[in-house]
Amino acid sequence: MTTQSGTVALVPQTVSAVDLPVIVTGGIADAQGVSSVIALGAAGAQAGTAYMLCPEAKTSAVHRKILSDVAVHHAAVTNLFYGRPARGIVNRVMQELGLLSDLPPVIPFASTAIGPLRAGSESIGKGDFTPLWAGLNVSCCQEIFGGKAHPAFGF
Repeated sequence: MTTQSGTVALVPQTVSAVDLPVIVTGGIADAQGVSSVIALGAAGAQAGTAYMLCPEAKTSAVHRKILSDVAVHHAAVTNLFYGRPARGIVNRVMQELGLLSDLPPVIPFASTAIGPLRAGSESIGKGDFTPLWAGLNVSCCQEIFGGKAHPAFGF
């Protein structure tokens, strides 16, 4: 189970706590998300995961395949791949080792140690040992082509 606070809850707290413009990333997948965080006081917003299937994105073939699979859409925070927390689609490593480790290896040792397993898994089209970075709004990913408007954003 994921227990971190969501973007909408954090925006007003952050805006109140700092004297700098707040640019919100995370949990932004469409025009409504942008409008919501602006209404909560953010100076700007950036979408990320929504664009991971675009041809311009350097998303691997295995990662694209998993992002496109409607059955595989649970993302959670883990520190298993690089030693620092990041959100990714739950895969075999995260299921078998748990999401967070009390003794995470430091960069680059975690990714180096898992490298052979990752390569073998990816060679057969699986992401069991691959960091599948993605936000909570994975279902908003769309394959769109450069220069065309993203329908969710309406521009």
